[in-house]
Amino acid sequence: MKFCDESIKQFLEELGSELSAPGGGSVAGLIAALSGALNSMVYSLTIGKKNYMSLDDNEKMIINKFEKESREFTLRSLELMEDDRKNFLKLMECYKLPKDTEEEKRKRTLAIKENTIKSMEAPLILAREGLGFYENLKIMAKYGNKMLLSDLAISAILLNSSIESSIVNVKVNLNGLRSEELFHRIDNELKEIMEKSIEQKNSIAKDVNSVIYPNL
Repeated sequence: MKFCDESIKQFLEELGSELSAPGGGSVAGLIAALSGALNSMVYSLTIGKKNYMSLDDNEKMIINKFEKESREFTLRSLELMEDDRKNFLKLMECYKLPKDTEEEKRKRTLAIKENTIKSMEAPLILAREGLGFYENLKIMAKYGNKMLLSDLAISAILLNSSIESSIVNVKVNLNGLRSEELFHRIDNELKEIMEKSIEQKNSIAKDVNSVIYPNL
């Protein structure tokens, strides 16, 4: 059964159990999906309302486009949850490969390396796409129902948490690849993503707080 088909209670029970998955990677994907869904709620309570109807056709088209992309981001995050589990479990199987002969050791080492790189794929994609999703949040920061600005801020906080969690999940695999050519490239990218995510999250939170909790 896919994680997204489980009840919340069932998922949490599995998360807290001795099972290898779900784990941190799955949680990062779930947090991203929650961010997307909460942002979509703001769209749902904006489109068709009075302020939306007063906008010009081009602005409405932009909002409708980003509303669709918000829902797609939620579904994409759930897909990456599954990809992360699949890749992680495959990596764990590699550690069980025989290592009695030199040839077996060679094959096992190669399999571990290949699947370690593969295990970075889902969280790295999630971090990249999560960073891009801030552009979607900005649309609702500008046009969204002002009664839902607190929900938008929480969506941004969740998004940043998902990105930071994904970066941790990349690093735990990247650490074993320090001698590889890709190490420095990915390490630098992770630093850049995290810096930009914090900046974007803080910017949205600042704008929201200026409205819902202004300084006296």
